[in-house]
Amino acid sequence: MAHPSGDTPLIDPNNPLKHDQTVDEQQFSRSATPQFPNTRWMNATTDLSRNPGVYDDVFKKIKDLMPPAFEGAKLSVTKMLSSHFQVSHSLTLSSGPNCGYKFGGNYVGTQLYSQSEVFPVILGDMDPNGNANAQIIHQWSDKIRTRLLAQVQSYKMAGYQFALDYRTRYTSSTITLANVDLITNSGILVLQHLARVTKNLDIGAEILYQASPMMPGKHIGITSFVARYQGNDWFTGVKLSPVGVCNIGYFHQQKNSPLQLGVEFESSLATKETSATFSYQYDLGKANTTFRGMIDTNGLVIGVIEKRLAPLPFTFLLSSSLNHAKAAYRFGIGLLIG
Repeated sequence: MAHPSGDTPLIDPNNPLKHDQTVDEQQFSRSATPQFPNTRWMNATTDLSRNPGVYDDVFKKIKDLMPPAFEGAKLSVTKMLSSHFQVSHSLTLSSGPNCGYKFGGNYVGTQLYSQSEVFPVILGDMDPNGNANAQIIHQWSDKIRTRLLAQVQSYKMAGYQFALDYRTRYTSSTITLANVDLITNSGILVLQHLARVTKNLDIGAEILYQASPMMPGKHIGITSFVARYQGNDWFTGVKLSPVGVCNIGYFHQQKNSPLQLGVEFESSLATKETSATFSYQYDLGKANTTFRGMIDTNGLVIGVIEKRLAPLPFTFLLSSSLNHAKAAYRFGIGLLIG
């Protein structure tokens, strides 16, 4: 399911503590005055400074480097109604399916677990065509977090998903249920586990089970395994599946460097397709400008420029993409207010 909101929430609920942060630094950050008003610190009973994060976030830093390309004209206005609630109005003019108006709302609660984690978090958006997305994220304790997603298309329920994360000092386990229907005996169950076995090495496994009366055999199970090795300013990860899927990624960023680099290699024996992607992000702090770019072996080239017009709350966007294989070119211009 896609992210329920195209706008940036007040808090990133999936931003974990830095793995190289010491216990003393965490205690200092908790004793400091919260940077978000009207919040209170919650009791933490477990040191999660060496927790490896959840299974789905192994390649997250590489995925985040992908430029958010769009086509046509885009205008987004965000208004803070309080320290916990904001609304947004987005208008997109293009020939694609995302053309039109969209209204969004974000809410963050008062329970503070770190300087960047406040719960509960409620995100949602809707458009005049009866399409809506919603997501609720809550941290019940420092070990347990739940996520509930729902999607409506043309005024009809299109799908839902529930996930439960359980974290200990060195492990993270996740169980996910999606579109479960006991009447038709259909649905998806995903079990994931990621563990830190050494200071630099994380390993994990995933089991996906899907049942549907429309499938041959009416059910299927897929397993996959992942490993990640981290250095001082880089990490590399490998994901393998017995069905013939291989995913290899590499991320690099030197300390205090404005440049981030990512490389990803994907191969599937079932479809006999292989692709490699190179992406980067460069931040010009003094110019309030961010460049993002990507090129892959299929002939796709994407570039996005974000210019923050400080001290005004404006962000100017330029997006372009060129698909050499299909001889297709797309260009977009956008303005974010708020």
